[in-house]
Amino acid sequence: MEKILKLLYDKSIKNNIINLGDIIEITEYLINYKRLDDYIVDLDIKSLQKNKLASYSVLSKKIMIYVDTVELMMNDIEENILIANDFEKSLYKNLSIIQVLLHEIEHANQQKLAYKDNSLEALIIRMSYNCNLNSLYNEKLYEYCPEERFAEIKSFNELTTLIEPISSKLYFIPEIMKAETSQRMLRGYHYNKRKVISPFINYFKLANKEEYLNFFDWYSNDYIKCYDQVSDQYILNSRLEYGFPINTKEYSISMNELVLSLNKNFNKRTNIKL
Repeated sequence: MEKILKLLYDKSIKNNIINLGDIIEITEYLINYKRLDDYIVDLDIKSLQKNKLASYSVLSKKIMIYVDTVELMMNDIEENILIANDFEKSLYKNLSIIQVLLHEIEHANQQKLAYKDNSLEALIIRMSYNCNLNSLYNEKLYEYCPEERFAEIKSFNELTTLIEPISSKLYFIPEIMKAETSQRMLRGYHYNKRKVISPFINYFKLANKEEYLNFFDWYSNDYIKCYDQVSDQYILNSRLEYGFPINTKEYSISMNELVLSLNKNFNKRTNIKL
């Protein structure tokens, strides 16, 4: 990944944004690096897709990036991010473009994981695929979808790892990347009636696949029992990653830290879907 970091650094130090040729080069590198030749065959650059930055087609095995929406994202960053130096602002813009790409590449990687891996993540993805077939990606489910949560969290984790060699030279971006990751991990959690709704549980209930939850020995219809059992098996960070239950204290502390960081670094955020 050093090759990508060098490209981004060299562009950003000159206050330049990566171009189409750079994106193609980075895509080819990542496909080879992640061994996804059987899952990604092409990258298409398209014009405006309302409120959508990119997509991945399982059928065509193509990644589509919508340049008009990416330009809107660049404008939003320029107007709203509170970074005091031009280099880090340019770097953040370039990292944001790479995150869009990493997100869609992760969807391709999920295809490989789902059928070639025995991890907990792979199991959850397979379960989620069955729900998607029935729901046709119902908009109501999108916020809680494990595939989307995984793609967002993992792509920001990759960015954090990517910038690690130069993190000592950065004043703003490491904190922003931490906040970005936290925001994705808290995606789908909602406080309601003195309880924190788990996106993992909510997803399968809304998809009418509640029976899938019984595959997990920690699951219970009793809210307190469910939390006690899952927290015995998984630390908070893992539960947030998978969308498993957290309690009100954990939610309050995590959300408060996130809000403080976002308020410190942004005027406002525009919601554009991946």
